[in-house]
Amino acid sequence: MNISFYLLPKNEVTHVQEEDTVSRALRLIHKNGFQAVPVIDKEGHYVGTVTEGDFLWNLIADYHMDMEAMRQTKVRSLRKRWNYKAVSIDAELSELDEYITNQNFVPVVDGRNVFIGIVTRKEVISELIASKRKKESKNG
Repeated sequence: MNISFYLLPKNEVTHVQEEDTVSRALRLIHKNGFQAVPVIDKEGHYVGTVTEGDFLWNLIADYHMDMEAMRQTKVRSLRKRWNYKAVSIDAELSELDEYITNQNFVPVVDGRNVFIGIVTRKEVISELIASKRKKESKNG
């Protein structure tokens, strides 16, 4: 099955711009209660994912707990500990296996690498459970 069935579109996904300040991005993540969010550039291309841990480790190592430095620094300069790979909108569900087991979501891009949304682990698991129940009721 094509992953487009599971896509949560960009307009419903909390994401940050790589030009946002670190403090603005951190406020956005905190406000929405997420542990990780996609980062996109000015043209809308997916450039990575930033996590709460990235903010913490950069705050300690690079900014020496200096909140003013965070107000001046752009998200693009954060060192990221994890490489959240994106998949194409044309990908099949089986292509998510490697990613969805290690990430809460998988970023989805079009043929130009423009960010168009995410597929969440929760959605994939819910579909697998529903499929299993459907199978069991047929055999039942």
